[in-house]
Amino acid sequence: MDTTTRTTIRPLTDVRKTLDIDLVADFTCPWSWLGMVQLTRALGSLEGDIETRLRWHPFRMARRTDGAGERSFHDYLAERLPAGISVPFAEKSLTEAGRELGIDFHFEKLGSLPSTSEAHRLVQLAANEGQHANVATAIFRAYFEDGADIADINVLTRLGADAGMSDKTVQAFRETREGDTALIGGEDRLRGFGVRTVPNLLFGGRVLVPGTVNVATYVHALDQALFPAPEDEGAPQPTLQ
Repeated sequence: MDTTTRTTIRPLTDVRKTLDIDLVADFTCPWSWLGMVQLTRALGSLEGDIETRLRWHPFRMARRTDGAGERSFHDYLAERLPAGISVPFAEKSLTEAGRELGIDFHFEKLGSLPSTSEAHRLVQLAANEGQHANVATAIFRAYFEDGADIADINVLTRLGADAGMSDKTVQAFRETREGDTALIGGEDRLRGFGVRTVPNLLFGGRVLVPGTVNVATYVHALDQALFPAPEDEGAPQPTLQ
């Protein structure tokens, strides 16, 4: 039984508070999905009148260049692993970690690594309607559980509609290139900040949690962001905007 989810943030009793949470992630990164679900578990520990706002920041880890050949997901995963860690071991560990969070990884269904550009563009448009978390979850689940081709416009259109996007926004996704400029500009800005991998989470513009951690660590980060130590008040804050 996962006891970390029972840790709670001390409640706010005076005023309503808003907390911005910036998530840098990519859809072919299994750790990004783990991080997103762990964040959701941690947010369940919040007490008091707190509004959280999730801001999605796309970062394509397997960005394709002209003339680049196709890669398999397993080759891509191998490139990201520390020395001495095999792909089978990593997939087994990810599967076990996912099972505890309600994620059913099926790595055997993954073939050629898809471009995630269109998936990120869809989420950018979904954010205008507040549906980006639902759409991102649907894309992660379709890819890692069903082996869906998340580079396919038709697949993404269906996922967006099923996740609650309006017909107007789904049509804009299909028929225009809206969101392209924001995608490229956002990635360039993140690289300028020194981002090189995913996931990364920034809580309240002040507490950065890089990489994959457990639910308890996210709970602690939320606590730090909501109740900073006196010496941290007024200190310059990082930003991903």
